[in-house]
Amino acid sequence: MDLARHEVTVKKIEVPLTAKEFGLLEHLLRNPGRVLTRDILLNTVWGYDYYGTTRTVDVHIRRLKQKLPSLDGAITSVKSLGYKLKELDRSA
Repeated sequence: MDLARHEVTVKKIEVPLTAKEFGLLEHLLRNPGRVLTRDILLNTVWGYDYYGTTRTVDVHIRRLKQKLPSLDGAITSVKSLGYKLKELDRSA
């Protein structure tokens, strides 16, 4: 993930993400192992003036997992709360 260029690459292939998908991925990567509520994600990625439902986060997370299948097991849903990204195993 290149924050300056706003790009995500997997095996040297750029994966096109929307601005919201990129924002979600960035926030999850900055907070591994931490449960991020849908409200936190909405406020951080969409902004405080967003008036839609929190389920929009679910739709964007699903699309993010489709575009980056390697994240499918890494991003987990925490029932009735939100999402978390599994912490990386740094011992390997």
